[in-house]
Amino acid sequence: MDFKKLPELTQFLSTSIADGDPDADEQSTHAFAATSPAREQVITQLRLALASSELSLEELGTLSNRWFGDTDEARTWLARILSVLEAGSAAAKIVVVKDSNGTVLAEGDSVTVIKDLKVKGGSSDLKRGTTIKKIHLIDDAENIECRVDGSTLVLKTCFLKKG
Repeated sequence: MDFKKLPELTQFLSTSIADGDPDADEQSTHAFAATSPAREQVITQLRLALASSELSLEELGTLSNRWFGDTDEARTWLARILSVLEAGSAAAKIVVVKDSNGTVLAEGDSVTVIKDLKVKGGSSDLKRGTTIKKIHLIDDAENIECRVDGSTLVLKTCFLKKG
């Protein structure tokens, strides 16, 4: 199995799992399942990898910073990761984030500030009409995360409209 054909799985294994501590695999996988929008793609690609008759132990070991003695050991480890992801996927709650007008916001949308806002701990304020690009949705329906002038801010959606 060529892992280059499975980009989300490759990204997951090399960033979320590759800390070298097998005891932390489950915790890292739970964190990924709770926060990542690519969770479903990773689950699908894990199933493809498990179904493949040609699982490359060397490539899998390099991506996940693990050593596998044989294919069965690697498949068992992947199956355990898959079960944690599927459990996290079923438990993940769907949060619908809406702007001040009730329009649904999505990851990466642009929004406009509808009221002058004071920035706590900042030297400048956000003025009405400021456009903010590439918002990040968090697990809170009333707040979004964004970058403004190099600073990360959390803004209430009641002061924003989809831009």
